[in-house]
Amino acid sequence: LFEISLLGMFRKFKIKINDKSYPIEFEKYKNLSKLDSVKKELLKKEINSILIDGWGRFPEDFIEKHIFQENRFIIAKSNNEYIGFCAMGFKKLANVNVHYIEFLVIKKLFQKSGLGSYLFYLILFDDIVRNFFKILSFRPLEIMFITPNIRTVSRLSKFASFIYPNPYLASDDGSINSADDITWQMAQELISQSDNSNRKLSRNGLILEGSYSDTPWLIYNSENAPWHNNLIINKFTQKYLGYINKEDKEFIVRAHINSLSLFKYFYHLIIKA
Repeated sequence: LFEISLLGMFRKFKIKINDKSYPIEFEKYKNLSKLDSVKKELLKKEINSILIDGWGRFPEDFIEKHIFQENRFIIAKSNNEYIGFCAMGFKKLANVNVHYIEFLVIKKLFQKSGLGSYLFYLILFDDIVRNFFKILSFRPLEIMFITPNIRTVSRLSKFASFIYPNPYLASDDGSINSADDITWQMAQELISQSDNSNRKLSRNGLILEGSYSDTPWLIYNSENAPWHNNLIINKFTQKYLGYINKEDKEFIVRAHINSLSLFKYFYHLIIKA
């Protein structure tokens, strides 16, 4: 049983898990590579602890090579324990400026609590404010990320002004239309710029295959999959991601976030509080 109580919209909030309350605070950073060595080592230790708990062990140079190269970073803690983080970088894909959510990792105890969604929007908030007038003139922030979690996609679908793939547009058999030309080009460029550019990418659904050959324990199966309570969305998920067959597949997601998206999200939090 999870509840979220807003305590200061952009500084901290509370999570209740099985009737126990956890106050959550946030630290935000820009350009982690420029931190002093002491702070960097402290953060590296805490990031590694979150990674091990949430995803498992990664190579020693993983944090330095990937996470510390990002442009934005936010980390959450509760009672002096760091429990989750989100890292974001800027990319130019198909001549479009993109906010790319590279990593969003939560310790197991706090997964499915809403903390991940909060980190997602919080890391974008400064750029939404900075570009507020552009957003008002119908130029939303471009967001992209990769995920095998249908709940993440379906949750964002409720707030984004545009999203592909959109599970709520699935037909009765779970299928959707293929990505438009720009979205398809952006997804192709995203993978071509990655460390593993040979992965298979399908235009229908933007399905990426082969990301977890070195970390097979992260592939969902029928028992641990984040199934939805909507039967059509579950058909969509099985058709494209193959949870039941434990297939190494995930979505590349492109979304537009505007001021209304942010308002709808925080209104949703306040109503739940």
